Amino acid sequence: MTDGGAVYRVLIVEDEVDIAEELSAMLGEELSDLGTLDIHVENDFDEAERLLESQAFDLVVLDVRDATRGGSPAHPNLQGRELYDRIAKTRWVPVVFCTGLAEQVSDLAKPPLIQVVPKNRLDDAVTAIRDGLESGVPALTRHITALVDEHVRGFLRDEIATNWNRLEAVDRSQIAPALVHRLAAWLKENAVEALGAALGSSEDRVMGHASTARMYLMPPVTKHVTAADVLRDSQGGWWVVLTPACDLYEDLPSGGNRAAKAEYVRLAQAVPLSEAPLMARWVKAGSPGKGRERNAALEMFRGNSARYRILPKYLDIPDLLVDFEIVQSVPLAEVRSWTRVATLDSPFAEAMLTSHGHTVARIGTPDVDFENIKQSLGLGGKEKAADQGSVPSPRVTTKDAKQS
Repeated sequence: MTDGGAVYRVLIVEDEVDIAEELSAMLGEELSDLGTLDIHVENDFDEAERLLESQAFDLVVLDVRDATRGGSPAHPNLQGRELYDRIAKTRWVPVVFCTGLAEQVSDLAKPPLIQVVPKNRLDDAVTAIRDGLESGVPALTRHITALVDEHVRGFLRDEIATNWNRLEAVDRSQIAPALVHRLAAWLKENAVEALGAALGSSEDRVMGHASTARMYLMPPVTKHVTAADVLRDSQGGWWVVLTPACDLYEDLPSGGNRAAKAEYVRLAQAVPLSEAPLMARWVKAGSPGKGRERNAALEMFRGNSARYRILPKYLDIPDLLVDFEIVQSVPLAEVRSWTRVATLDSPFAEAMLTSHGHTVARIGTPDVDFENIKQSLGLGGKEKAADQGSVPSPRVTTKDAKQS
């Protein structure tokens, strides 16, 4: 996916001038269908780093060895890898390593956003650059940056500047949290639709149902285990964390002294929907469209089911059935070693925890017969009342009253 008619800025970092110029010419000829390419060639790695710190590029073509700094075949100068490590921490963009030392960076390859091609195969480099631009990440990054900048400017202009007379009397350290929380709330409600309009696509919604992407934070945004995490244990089993987030909040070992309150983590088992016992019994019954087994299987899909919740498929997560009757407590120290696949986003996380709370805390009561009340209000029919063995109260009309 590319942004039709856009200008894509590509930075080629290559100390061999002839190779850099040849690649630049090939890109201009072979990728013209993507839009306008603004290609900048830089032969000095230090200057390339300064450019990346001050300017926005959509993709970087990066050599690994800087021949101007010496080195030997046994101990090559890996200036390009060091540059990648630095820019990845400050301004990450898709990268194509075009190098004679492909083995030195092969561990970084994550196509199509990080690719490694030999320097003597420039045609492959052109293909890799096309793949990186067509991934949609450059266009998406550009629009997200513009969207955030626009909203921050509007907030500062319309809220901060307009209300400064009141705000200057309060603790100014509160302005940053106000900006961050407002920005996060606005993006969650509006960003997908705004980006869809900008990119010429529609928001991924059908008849008011949210996309499954809206349900998950994947990968998780917290550094520690938290409520509504979707986990995989060491045997590959799926679990959902039910312990409240406040009991699990903790600093990383290198970041502070706050320790989690919980020693154990409460977990509900989740199994792939296709392996759920109810589904197996339904299929085994031999008549999937009928009968008691079908009704039992459909119970899983009820939004108000007291026992089950379904988590829909997304990326590495299959369709999962969460069973609140299969719950266990596992030491937090052990759970930390499990794989945190995702965290349910708000309000799905709160809904999951609330559903579990209702399940374990619900109180059953005997059914109360309200038939007499309904009859007194005229809400029940005579035939129905007679069928139920009750005697309907006589109705007195105005005519009957006069005759009496």
